[in-house]
Amino acid sequence: MQTSIKWIIRLSTLSLCFILFGIMYSGVSYAADPSNQASVSGKVIDRQGLPVKDATVKYWLNYRGDTSEKSVKTDGNGRYRIIESVEDNTDITFVIEAEGYVTYRHYGSYGLSGGEQIQLDFHIYEPITIVGTVKDQAGRPVPDARIKVTSVFDRIVKTDQQGRYAVTGIDYAYNPNIAIWVDADDYMLYEQDRLSVREGGTLRVDVVLAEAAHVRGKVVDESGNPVSGAKVNAGGSATTDAQGNYLIKRVPTGARTITGEATGYLKTSLSVTLVKGDHNTFNIVLKKDADITPPVTKYRLVPITDTVNGKIYIKGFTFRLQATDEVKGSGVKTTQYRINGGEWKNYEGPVKFYAPDVKVVEYYSTDVAGNQEKYNKMDFVNGTFEGNGTFEGESYDD
Repeated sequence: MQTSIKWIIRLSTLSLCFILFGIMYSGVSYAADPSNQASVSGKVIDRQGLPVKDATVKYWLNYRGDTSEKSVKTDGNGRYRIIESVEDNTDITFVIEAEGYVTYRHYGSYGLSGGEQIQLDFHIYEPITIVGTVKDQAGRPVPDARIKVTSVFDRIVKTDQQGRYAVTGIDYAYNPNIAIWVDADDYMLYEQDRLSVREGGTLRVDVVLAEAAHVRGKVVDESGNPVSGAKVNAGGSATTDAQGNYLIKRVPTGARTITGEATGYLKTSLSVTLVKGDHNTFNIVLKKDADITPPVTKYRLVPITDTVNGKIYIKGFTFRLQATDEVKGSGVKTTQYRINGGEWKNYEGPVKFYAPDVKVVEYYSTDVAGNQEKYNKMDFVNGTFEGNGTFEGESYDD
């Protein structure tokens, strides 16, 4: 009797294992509550309409923020079937994966309710492949060049010792205008876009890289002190740091002019020949901009008139000033004036004054370098003037 009971237990356990095994490998997810079951079924096919077997259909069920991930496999005819117990308005989203095909992310979701049946086919396609070589201008292979292609930015492919490369898994649907970037130390960056190739196709792109030079050095004044914030240009540009150092990466090799400039200094140029790599060090000496010439201030008087007994009288003037500095000067900083020997005031616009209140007007300007102009003086009592004269456009029409 005990032997029979043991066999019954063993047979029951074995039967349960077969049932569980069948559920796990049937390619179908079964719901625990048949009354709330919803189903999604269909086919996974390629662009030619042929079935794709053993494709993985991943799906996510989301109900009120609670998400679960599951998957099923397609059969030999590319068919799949999902059965789930769901609450009303459960969202389902899909991602399709198959060996030799681009991963397909189905944008958008579907709302499922109990008893609902959805027929949904997925079209997947083969990836694009780009192959080729990377060489320098002398025809020598460039090993370890780094290659990126549109849609696979997260993957960098390097050339082998013969300069050969192959990039696959390129997603045509991501962007039909495929672009490629080739980057290698001591060479100029190579970029080509709008490569024309269809899904599943292979394109050959052979790349020739131009040699690049890295330019570095120091910018100092005539006493050897570093000049920070100086602008250096050598086909690319850089700004010096607090120690006067600069570094410009990847500019074309060959004859080139390097320029350095900074506020308060004269612009300096060097004619150099750049070679490949980080073997180009050029120090730049900037000379102080010796601005010793003061600005020039000119005036303009526009009469203010009145009519008395049919006669026109001048009762005052609108007084205007215009200050200029030399072309390479430091620039005008301030213009000041005073009336009748009074307090100096900054000139900010036209000033009106009336006779006989005003007897003497004086004015001058100062540039950024501190050069101060000699006083200009207008003596209305004696009818004398000392200064730089009037600026263009003087007239008696305001």
